[in-house]
Amino acid sequence: MKNQKKAIVLGLTASMLMPVCFNGGTAEAAAADMDVAAMQAEINDLTARLTDLENSLAAAKEKQEAAKSEKKAKKEAPTLKWSGSTKSGYMYDEKKTGKIKAEAKILATTVVDKTYDVGLGLKFKSTSSEPNNGKYSSEKNKVKLEQAYVGRSFGPVYVKAGVQTVSLGEGLWLAKSSVNQFTANYKMTPRDTLYAGYGRDSQDYLVNDTNDNNPPARTRLLKFAQYQHDFSKDAYAGLYFGTQQPERYLGVYGSTPIVGKFGISAEYVRNTNKEKPGFSDNGYGYKYFGANKNTQGYVISLNYGKAKKKGTWDIIGQYLNIDQNLFMDDSYTDWDDYITADGFKGFGLIMDYATSDHTKLSLLRYWAHTNPDGDNLKGGTGSSLEKSPHYSTYLKFTTKF
Repeated sequence: MKNQKKAIVLGLTASMLMPVCFNGGTAEAAAADMDVAAMQAEINDLTARLTDLENSLAAAKEKQEAAKSEKKAKKEAPTLKWSGSTKSGYMYDEKKTGKIKAEAKILATTVVDKTYDVGLGLKFKSTSSEPNNGKYSSEKNKVKLEQAYVGRSFGPVYVKAGVQTVSLGEGLWLAKSSVNQFTANYKMTPRDTLYAGYGRDSQDYLVNDTNDNNPPARTRLLKFAQYQHDFSKDAYAGLYFGTQQPERYLGVYGSTPIVGKFGISAEYVRNTNKEKPGFSDNGYGYKYFGANKNTQGYVISLNYGKAKKKGTWDIIGQYLNIDQNLFMDDSYTDWDDYITADGFKGFGLIMDYATSDHTKLSLLRYWAHTNPDGDNLKGGTGSSLEKSPHYSTYLKFTTKF
């Protein structure tokens, strides 16, 4: 750097002297008359200016590198993405009891080190029942862990571990959040997907320490595998099998457009566990049992339109036929407001209207009855369950953000 600086200064000095040295042979006289002190001062000034320029350039480069590093670190830092939903409504059932329901979900996701997906979420739920037949009103307020997972992609395979939402088919057997699972989703081809999971189910708010000899409920082994083929964007079919201890399930499902805005979807599920355990104080088992046979159920839905964008609407007609004791715990089905261990058979009508791009007003009406088996006896030895009406009207407003 010193040599370069010296060369620059000498070059500038030489350029100043050249006109004098070749001016009509008077170079020696002009050099003798030149003020040496003034020349030295000029050289010193040039040297100082050059040093200042080099210092300014170094400072600018350092500032530029610092800005790049800060921008890169900010870009690579995990960023939380918030989402959620709310639901509020009023339900009236065959017991002539009204229920006011409210629910909110707060979810957050982020990506760590450009590799790991991390999700965390909570669910808040409140249900208030109106007085009926001399009974006082009641209220339930609950909070639970909606999701807490870590996920990562390995080429076409995406794995996720922790508390998460699992859903199979159209949700007749399994459509549940807060399930502690290890899942893998394998994109075999652009149209074929294999989805599998292993872990425990969730008893939501009832689970106690497993060291307690008499907890109100216990989790059960939950494992499943599902294959789905997509024929097009809106047409698909698949099958699955799984276990929710001690029950064993096998199901098939599918959905396809028919013509115009009409479409149809269906699901069939079979429980191959014939020996139903009796009900115990911790919530495990069935109150009516003894038939010792496979149980099954299916749902068929005919839909028109889609309520997605503001001003759009849809209408869905459904038929459900669910055997008694198909499910030990009815909170895992997507129809958990209607299906119970007593069975369910009847029709439903759903109407949705999108009041905005992220809000929807829905009216759900079901006309049905329980679907008991005469061979299932109370406690295994008592009387069988009598058929009873099961209907409800549910008006709700939902938002997503």
